[in-house]
Amino acid sequence: SPSASSTSSPPSTQQAAVSLAGLLTQSVTDRSSTVNAVYSIGACGPNLSQDAQVLDNAAAARQRLLSQLASLPGRSALSGQMLQALTGAWQASATADQDFARWAQDELSRGCTQNDQADPNFQAASAPDTRATADKKAFVGFWNPVAAQYGLTTYTWNQL
Repeated sequence: SPSASSTSSPPSTQQAAVSLAGLLTQSVTDRSSTVNAVYSIGACGPNLSQDAQVLDNAAAARQRLLSQLASLPGRSALSGQMLQALTGAWQASATADQDFARWAQDELSRGCTQNDQADPNFQAASAPDTRATADKKAFVGFWNPVAAQYGLTTYTWNQL
């Protein structure tokens, strides 16, 4: 039957891009909570006791996104460089989130110092945070033309 042959055909680039767009939507949601938590820690904000959990949750969410990305239907139809950049960005972001979470725990246990950049866990987050930024910039360079082609959402690097 015609439907049997169409379901066995490999997914199109468009189908794969639509699936990837769904993961990006989730990443944007996670990103806003992590940014808010990091600002809160630096400001010794009223949510300091929850900030570590927010960041641990974000790291776990990125790990879930990474496994979904690894098994994305039709991923072979997408640019390998694009997928590699996104994988690197999410891996580095998860590491930075974990370091920032430990920074929050340090600030809670020792008494919070505003913008305590001398904390070793804050400093540990610097390298993966920088790596994530570079990978996100590379990714949007690949993603935005594909997204525009299929009418999907385009992004700036700092939304992901």
